[in-house]
Amino acid sequence: MEYTTIELIKEDGIALLYLNRPRVLNALNETMKIELIHALKEVEADDTIRGMILTGRGRGFCAGADLNRFIEFQKEDRDHKKKLNFGSIDFPMAFVKFPKPIIAAINGPAYGFGFTVTLTCDIRLASERAKFSCAFVRIGVTPEFCSTYFLPKLIGYGKASELIFTARAFGAQEALEMGVVNKLFPHHRLMPEAKKIAKQIASMPSTAIQKSKKLLRHGMDSPLDQVIEHEAMVFVDCMKNDEHRLALNRLLDQMKSTKHKTHRSQK
Repeated sequence: MEYTTIELIKEDGIALLYLNRPRVLNALNETMKIELIHALKEVEADDTIRGMILTGRGRGFCAGADLNRFIEFQKEDRDHKKKLNFGSIDFPMAFVKFPKPIIAAINGPAYGFGFTVTLTCDIRLASERAKFSCAFVRIGVTPEFCSTYFLPKLIGYGKASELIFTARAFGAQEALEMGVVNKLFPHHRLMPEAKKIAKQIASMPSTAIQKSKKLLRHGMDSPLDQVIEHEAMVFVDCMKNDEHRLALNRLLDQMKSTKHKTHRSQK
């Protein structure tokens, strides 16, 4: 598929997925939605890719849904009989069910969908230029993209309520302090640091990483006794994997080498 609203680059076992409508701050339109779903499937199917970075081209991460989508709907469907392109669950599910780690590198304004899509990612890094807003009620709609599930778990019900009910904008430092993002970087360091973390993840056994992500998602919404049993089952399953044996042997070799060097230096 030839992409027109996004850009997908693969390098060193990492997929770089850029939202690429910089003239409108990478606002989401129907084409971008379709292309993002396709790109996620493409990256999932590529066994050479161990993780993904999601970011934006230009000075923004994503300004939210393109308002033209709402305007066109209101013009064309005054009697509310037209089938909506909004509200389809295949789009958020493509992100929620994506098995490989996703790092959001938030390089500028992230409003509406631009904010909520980052909540489905595993790690969120922000530039000092990033700004956020859960802006939905401002135009008379409600939060979407699983944000009412992820946001309260991330920052608590009270804080999530404040951000949703007021639709206020907040900066990168406040986002860091309330736990919306993991780390904050000077703007020029954002992508190098995101790539550094992605490469560290990519260097790990891929089966263990993907199973760990699945366990984390399962554990977020499961009772403790179920988590204990499920963790034990997956742990034993990983021990039967060739990646585990190779990684264990590498670690043992490193320990032997370090011990040998230490012994020689003491003579």
